[in-house]
Amino acid sequence: MRIILKLEPNSLYDSIHELVRMAYPGCEIVCGEGEGDLMLELRLDIDDKAAVIAAQIHTAQGARTRRERCAIAADIGAGLFNWAKQQVRAFTYDLLCELTGENINRYGILTGMRPVKLAHRLFDQGLNPREIEKRLGSDYRLDPEKAHLLVEIAKANRPYLLGADEAGKWVSIYLGIPYCPSRCYYCSFPGAVLTNYETEIIPFLEALFREIRALSGYLKERGLKVQTVYLGGGTPTVLSTYHLERLFAELVACGYITAQTAEITVEAGRPDTLDLHKLRALKANGVNRICINPQSMNDNTLAVIGRNHDQKGVIKSLEWVREVGIEKINMDVIIGLPGEGLTENTNTAQQILRLEPDNITVHTLALKKGSLMAEKENGITPQERTRQVEAGVELFSDLLRGAGFIPYYLYRQKYMKASMENLGYARPGSFCLYNIQMIEERQTIIGLGGGAGSKFIDLKAGSLESFYNPKNPAAYCQTVEQLISRKVDKLRALN
Repeated sequence: MRIILKLEPNSLYDSIHELVRMAYPGCEIVCGEGEGDLMLELRLDIDDKAAVIAAQIHTAQGARTRRERCAIAADIGAGLFNWAKQQVRAFTYDLLCELTGENINRYGILTGMRPVKLAHRLFDQGLNPREIEKRLGSDYRLDPEKAHLLVEIAKANRPYLLGADEAGKWVSIYLGIPYCPSRCYYCSFPGAVLTNYETEIIPFLEALFREIRALSGYLKERGLKVQTVYLGGGTPTVLSTYHLERLFAELVACGYITAQTAEITVEAGRPDTLDLHKLRALKANGVNRICINPQSMNDNTLAVIGRNHDQKGVIKSLEWVREVGIEKINMDVIIGLPGEGLTENTNTAQQILRLEPDNITVHTLALKKGSLMAEKENGITPQERTRQVEAGVELFSDLLRGAGFIPYYLYRQKYMKASMENLGYARPGSFCLYNIQMIEERQTIIGLGGGAGSKFIDLKAGSLESFYNPKNPAAYCQTVEQLISRKVDKLRALN
């Protein structure tokens, strides 16, 4: 489907294009003149008293118009432009729902990754849960179930967020190890398959150790404390036991891991990278949370998506983790994998609950360009996939809540099936601190290593700046000195 947008001003494109794509998945959007299946003309005018939004829609079935006048509050001040954009998004959302005859997004006009942040902002303004849910529905068009979910999660993780003064004294550390033993069918991550340990891992670790040492000097100079450390990837446990121990020795020597560090997580997502010796080394080095991520507990699916393990390997890995005494276990699953429906989802949920992990993260598959699945998976209609995914999400929610788990963090992605979310569930008292700090963006995160993201946050000034290391390991190694310099500059700007 080809959609022509004629916008005045042109900057409205940034406000509405994602809503248009939700209404018409897979559409081609062209700005300006041209022939299309649908033309949307949208105009915004602002005077001293109101914002006036007017639209004309032209389709093969004819034309229709819509116009709305939104009064400007007397105290709007410098927030006028952002307020006007919100009105345009709400206007466009209502228009597209009317045009398609359905709710195009259960999150209303929210299309970003972190919708819970909005609930926190409203809590900060002194609103109570009922008032926040009402505001989310009226101003942002969320359906009641999603509004309630955001408030529930904000209430759950709010006690773990630090105030502006205290947050400025702490950071969390993310270390990216951008290698996996094989490429999963749904993965778009570039350069991730480990082919030669000596020629790839050794130079990568040398660059990572340089970055670790350089940033530690600045943290010590400013007296910043590390609350959590998270080893992600890729699959960090592709590293040998020897190199994992060397990595932790660097972290201790450079002051990243101290008695004040509350949580150390390792993504051991692939059971085929684990053994008892490696797990004992992780435990000895202070790791108190580990992720064993089967994605599915159906062997046929695991073979199709390129995982080099079966469900028996997952079970054995958990037995080893408990044998060595690592305190908390997370397990990830994905809803929307090829060939999976309610039967397969039910089997996965039941098997995982029998294993009694502390955290279960339920992902909704997001297909990205570059994944084999995005290139080849075309045997099911978007509507059928949406129904399957929504049913799977509801199934997991019912089973996990029934087993005593509560949702404590949430994030969303573009291309996500059914406009759903990724939800972290945990038993009470077993929340992952790093996940909360990273998703709610109330603490500076320093990312080290391949593909690592940093978030430089100043709560007092209300500023946030993101910075990403190259995902490609070779590019990371070549630019590590520049990366160090830029991160130090950004940290200095905060302090």
